[in-house]
Amino acid sequence: MSVEPQSAPPDGEVGPRLRQLRELKALSARQVAERAGVSAAYLSRLENGRISPTVATLARLVSAMGETMATLFQDAPGVATPVVRRAQRHLMRSRGVFDSQVTPGWATRLEILESLVEPGGGSSGRLHTHAGEEECVLVLEGELELWLATDRHHLDVGDSATFDCRTPHRWRNPSTEPSRVLWIITPASY
Repeated sequence: MSVEPQSAPPDGEVGPRLRQLRELKALSARQVAERAGVSAAYLSRLENGRISPTVATLARLVSAMGETMATLFQDAPGVATPVVRRAQRHLMRSRGVFDSQVTPGWATRLEILESLVEPGGGSSGRLHTHAGEEECVLVLEGELELWLATDRHHLDVGDSATFDCRTPHRWRNPSTEPSRVLWIITPASY
């Protein structure tokens, strides 16, 4: 299985999307960086595509702007189609993880992300939480290690785990092969 999607859309880099969102919100890089607990220099390098964030850092940056991760996937205003074609999914790349949103960007009660996770890739080394109520991860290919607070769970193909989004958690692909997983979050707020 190849981690890199066959036809990655041009909007796959998260940095320019973050800058666009920050500018739309009329926030300075310093304001967002302080709120997210990163340096302004780090945010600048990220927005310019020189570095790639962890999923946890990306979530903190988006939250610092008063938005959710779903915002990074949203279509142009006014587009509210129920169908999301695989080839038209918005791709978001972070360190070792390629996410595409299965549900349309306008959906507010349910969010499903398909993640392709490179060997060793994952959320980050730190536990994190995010808005939402419940989250379920389903391993479609490969394997995943999931930490819920201090408990470590090893998930193989077909395994799933469901937990409260406010439970401190982190995850990674421990294998030498890519993994493909689905994240189901309610309400859509990641």
